[in-house]
Amino acid sequence: MSSNSLLEAMWYVLLLLSTVPYMTHCLQSRIIGGHNASINDYPYQVSIHYMGKHHCGGSIISENWLLTAAHCIYGLIPIKFKIRVGSTYNNNGIEYNIRNIILHENYNTRTFDYDAALIMLSTPLKISSTTKPITLAQSTTSVETGKNAVVTGWGHLSANSNSASDILQVLTLPIVDQNLCKNIFSGINTVTENMICAGSLDGRDTSKGDSGGPLVYNNVQIGIVSWGLKECALPKYPGVYTRVSAIRDWIKKKAGV
Repeated sequence: MSSNSLLEAMWYVLLLLSTVPYMTHCLQSRIIGGHNASINDYPYQVSIHYMGKHHCGGSIISENWLLTAAHCIYGLIPIKFKIRVGSTYNNNGIEYNIRNIILHENYNTRTFDYDAALIMLSTPLKISSTTKPITLAQSTTSVETGKNAVVTGWGHLSANSNSASDILQVLTLPIVDQNLCKNIFSGINTVTENMICAGSLDGRDTSKGDSGGPLVYNNVQIGIVSWGLKECALPKYPGVYTRVSAIRDWIKKKAGV
């Protein structure tokens, strides 16, 4: 091996070692570079509150059921959750209680594979112009690399922010080639076929507080905000989402949707 090749290899190893400690923060919570949005345009978006504060996002998939990330729910006390719908502001809207929570039985807390959960509401939603279900991807749905999808949420507006955005944010992100995404995160975490990657090279990404929210293409939900590196929105590192088509049969079986 030439000296230049050796230096390049050493640099790559150091890069991987330096990024490993920074993964967990966004893995556990995870819209930077987006802009203000209206719930009228994204009526399927919900705010999941825990102990009185915005905690995660989610999507309406029927009048009784919501879809979110398992890591938003795992290890927490179910009765401490409240759901807010129908408002551009995460502290407004109509509040609902939770009747039941179903975590995907194959959810892996280390790799975040099958990072999905279903929430059953205590009472059916009142469907309106600001509160509507989103169409879900089918098990056969695929989206071409480079196509632009949109993600919404009330996450932190910068990687160093300590509070969620009050106003709903929206961000357009291109779908990233699956093999490229696997290579980018090689040695950091495993990108499985149950995941889909989206992001840009300029650092636009989801952030803490966006977790569980929907990734949507052509008005169809194709992903759930799941994980990324600790310093959210790092250039050249896309966000990783639970692939809805991979869990579509599970959703149908558990929620009948």
